[in-house]
Amino acid sequence: MIKILHLSPTYLPVFGGAELHMKELSEGLVSRGYDVTVLTANVRNSSELYRGIHGGLADNEIINGVRVVRFDPGGGVLGAGLRRLLKFPGGWRSLRTIFGEDGMEMLGSYPRMIQVIPYLLRARPDVVMAMNWYWAPVYYAYLAKQLRSFPLIGIPQFHTAEQWCSRKIYHRLLSSATAVIANTAHEAQFMREHGAGRVEVGGVGIYPETFMSRDGAAIRARYGIGHAPVVGFVGRQGVNKGILQLLDAMKIVWRWNPDVRLLIAGHRSADQQDRAVQVALDHLTATERARLIQISQFEDADKPSIYDALDVFVLPSIGESFGLAYLEAWLCKKPVIGARIPSTQCVIEEGVDGLLVEHARPDELAEHVIGILSDKDKAYKMGVAGYNKTISRYTWHKLIDQLETLYGDVAGANRSGSCRQAEAV
Repeated sequence: MIKILHLSPTYLPVFGGAELHMKELSEGLVSRGYDVTVLTANVRNSSELYRGIHGGLADNEIINGVRVVRFDPGGGVLGAGLRRLLKFPGGWRSLRTIFGEDGMEMLGSYPRMIQVIPYLLRARPDVVMAMNWYWAPVYYAYLAKQLRSFPLIGIPQFHTAEQWCSRKIYHRLLSSATAVIANTAHEAQFMREHGAGRVEVGGVGIYPETFMSRDGAAIRARYGIGHAPVVGFVGRQGVNKGILQLLDAMKIVWRWNPDVRLLIAGHRSADQQDRAVQVALDHLTATERARLIQISQFEDADKPSIYDALDVFVLPSIGESFGLAYLEAWLCKKPVIGARIPSTQCVIEEGVDGLLVEHARPDELAEHVIGILSDKDKAYKMGVAGYNKTISRYTWHKLIDQLETLYGDVAGANRSGSCRQAEAV
C-alpha cells in the first residue's frame, strides 16, 4: 500500500476552501483503501496560525479515517533553538548564507513547523503532497527532500492576482517538486513560467448529491425575506474577497430597487487587514442595514439552502486560485458574478454561465447585478449552464481519480529508481 503524507498549514476543525480541498482528497483516498496522514499546525483558527499560537488540540487523532498529526506552530524545541540562534551576533547572516534570503522569509514566518523535517525523514513516505503554499510548511518538506529524496507533489493554490505569488522562493520549490497540480490552466502556465516541470490541471470539486436536498424557501422564511430579490455572498468576509466593492455596488442597486436584499453568509475574518470590512458594515445607514441579512455561522447542511435562496451569487474576489463557491452556486442553478482575474476567467465563461467585473469597479458590478435581476430568463440559462459544467467537469470523484493515478505513477517511479540504485551498489 502506498504510504501518503499530506501537508497542510491547517486542517479540521479549521475550515475554509483549502481545508475542504485537503479534507475531500484525504478522505476520498482513505475510502479507496489508502493510508493517509495529514501533517498540520495545532491551531483552531487563522488568528492562531498567523501568530504561531498553540491551539490545544490533540496532537494525534483519527478524523473520518484520516490520521491527523498536529505540530506546535511555534516550532517546539527546534523553533526555540532557531530563535536563540537568530539572537546570536551574526546568527541571521550565517543562516541566510545557508538558506538564502527567500528561505529566511519562510523560516521567519508562522507556522514554524520545523518538526516536520525529522518526521518526514523518519516516516519514509511513498508520496508527500503539500498544499497551500502561501504558508511556510511546504518549505520544510522541500528541506527534508534535500536530505532524503521522496516524491513531492504540490497543490500550491496560487492567487496570481495577489502580490505574495511573486516570492522568489517559489522558483526553487516548483523546480524541486516531482509534480504540481494547478487549479486552472492559467495557474498551470504560471507554474511552468516559474520553474515547474510536470504540471497537471485539476481544479476543485464538489459532491452533487450533497446539494440535492435544499430548501431556499425555508431560508427566506427564517430570515423574513419573502419574495424579495436576493443578492448573495458566501465566504470569508475578507477584503481580498471583494466584499467592500459589493457593499458599494449595493448602494447603487438599492437606488434602483430598494426591495433588493443582500445576504452575506460566512465567518468574519480575524485578520487585522480585514477590519475594513467590519468598518464598512458599521457605517451602513439604518435603512441599508434593514436590507442586509448576515449569517455568520451556519450548519453545513444549511449551505445548499442558503445558495438556493439567492437570485444571483456575487464573489468579486482577487483571492482565488479557483473559487469553489461558484460551483456551489451553480449546483443550485444560480448565475454568478466574479472578478475579471485570470484564474476566475478560467472558471466562469463570461456571458454563458456568469459575468465578470473589474475588481475596483463597484459601478460595473452594480450594473451586472441589475442586469441579472432584470432578466430572469437570462439568469436561469446562466445557472443551468453552470450546473451542467459543474456536473461534467468538477466532482471530487473525478479529481480523486486523477490524484490516485498521479500518486501511483510517481510512487512507482520512485520505487523503480530506488531498486536500480540498490542494484548498482
